[in-house]
Amino acid sequence: MKISAAFKEAAKVCYGHFGSSLKFLVVEGCMLLATLSPLLFLTNAKLEWLALLAVPFYLLLMLWARVNAAAAMRDAFHGGSLFGYQLVDPSGYKQKLAYGLKKALQLILWGALMIAALVIARIYMSGKTDGFTLMRWIKAFGNNDFMRGVVYLAAIFLGTVIVFAVGCAYHSGDRHAFVRDNPAMLKGRHGKLMLCWLCALVTLIPMIAAVVIVALRYLPLLKQINSLLSKTAKLPDTKTTIIILAVGAALTVPLLPLRSLITAAYVNGLEKE
Repeated sequence: MKISAAFKEAAKVCYGHFGSSLKFLVVEGCMLLATLSPLLFLTNAKLEWLALLAVPFYLLLMLWARVNAAAAMRDAFHGGSLFGYQLVDPSGYKQKLAYGLKKALQLILWGALMIAALVIARIYMSGKTDGFTLMRWIKAFGNNDFMRGVVYLAAIFLGTVIVFAVGCAYHSGDRHAFVRDNPAMLKGRHGKLMLCWLCALVTLIPMIAAVVIVALRYLPLLKQINSLLSKTAKLPDTKTTIIILAVGAALTVPLLPLRSLITAAYVNGLEKE
């Protein structure tokens, strides 16, 4: 199965029946928002701890929903619809949840370095640590050069993100093989599957471009770190930043079903082979 053929098949399913694709996106989005609803407790200082309910909500609903979404994609490639009963099929819930938990654990292992980096950063930035102390630590990390320290830290964190992304790519086709009751079909084919997942990231270009533009807007502030810490630096217009991110998100959302369908199309092609 060629990656270009997977793109063609995915686009055919996604935009050949765009109404079903849009309904599919809305259903998945509503499920995700439902799992994140406990985060509203963060608006109340006394009830903030209840926001942790978002974790079990996500595990209990979205892991099952992702397997159902893979089943819906499989049906779509065989003449069915993305917006069908498969999206909310309650049968085999325990098996789907167990499978989802297993894959979640595997991804946590791939993301262990990234999680550790975030925890360490949180420890250093919590409590009574002031900005000037943090700046001295970064400067010391960069051999008495603040910018070098920032580059080193950014490179380390980027490395942990890449490791996690490799894990996501490696397991990207697993759920599609699971709903076909043939997990072994991906054996020896993960390399090309990972390449397919990487190529599918082209659908996220609008959001990636928006993030890069925002980063470039704030990058000059690193040269004014003292002014930034003393709160005298002139920050880029926040409204403009929000607009850039909003436009990037608005252009990316319609492409999200296509991104998942590309991997599904590739696995579907392997099944035919």
